[in-house]
Amino acid sequence: MVLNRTLLLFFLLLGASFVSAQQAGQVQGKILDTDLEEPLLFANVSLKNTLWSTQTNFHGNFALEEVTPGTYTMVVTYLGYETLEIPLEIKAGETLSIYEGLATLSLDSKGLIAESTLENPTGPILEGDSKASSGKDR
Repeated sequence: MVLNRTLLLFFLLLGASFVSAQQAGQVQGKILDTDLEEPLLFANVSLKNTLWSTQTNFHGNFALEEVTPGTYTMVVTYLGYETLEIPLEIKAGETLSIYEGLATLSLDSKGLIAESTLENPTGPILEGDSKASSGKDR
């Protein structure tokens, strides 16, 4: 009798785990450099305002598994590249495939000011100046 109840409980829990696994969705894909059309290694891929996060592998591929169905914004970031945000709808038991590229950041020189504050208290150092080259007074 105890064995029957244990087996029944085991199969109920096993069945519940299959049902819950089928209730989740998955996002997989590839992230590329748009200029070079090469995979971006270790780009960060996450679902905004959640704990689901991963990085792309050596081939630019990623996968977010066991995602609760719903509407999300996928955020892709990589140092030196523009951030990409993609709206997603995850459905139970489905896998979304994403194939996107990131563009490199371009620096806008408008409004940038370069300023030098390097000062030499002993005066300018000139080539051929014996004080500057030897560091000793004559």
